[in-house]
Amino acid sequence: MVHRRIAMLLGAAASTIAISACGAGEHARTTDNLGPGYVQLGALNYQVQISRELNPFDSQEDSGYLKGYSKAELALPKTDEFFGVSLQVYNWSKRAATPSDRFYITDTLGQRFAPMVNPVPNPYSYVPVSVPSGGQLPSIDSNAYASWTQGEFIVFKIPYASLVARPFVLHIVGASASQSQIELDV
Repeated sequence: MVHRRIAMLLGAAASTIAISACGAGEHARTTDNLGPGYVQLGALNYQVQISRELNPFDSQEDSGYLKGYSKAELALPKTDEFFGVSLQVYNWSKRAATPSDRFYITDTLGQRFAPMVNPVPNPYSYVPVSVPSGGQLPSIDSNAYASWTQGEFIVFKIPYASLVARPFVLHIVGASASQSQIELDV
């Protein structure tokens, strides 16, 4: 009787692990960023390292992610905030490939937010350059990879009011308008 219960518990645990792995595999198109969280688009795999509000007055960290933007771009209305998504891109294919430069975030009400374009990218800005076979973005010898997030930042301006319409979803759009999605943690 005890052995049967143990076997049932082990079977339930194995099923839970198998089900929780769904959607995070090599060819997944949607996932959250709480686990492995890779999505594939074309030949590349994308993973959100972290997503969070950015404080432009934090001179220790967040202001570095916002360098390169003009004073006008950094002037936030009192109703908005900066929101950053730290991203890694992996090329596990046999050829070099260039990551997408097309992203947007949606909330549960269907509102859509485009990223800010940094006119003077800083060492932490997401810049889609060709990634060699077996390589990754950011490269392991970059400042972005050496940072605590180990990713390159995409910055958005989002209204505070949208924070109640979570979860946010990052949409990564490919060349043929194909798309992968990652649910973001705020």
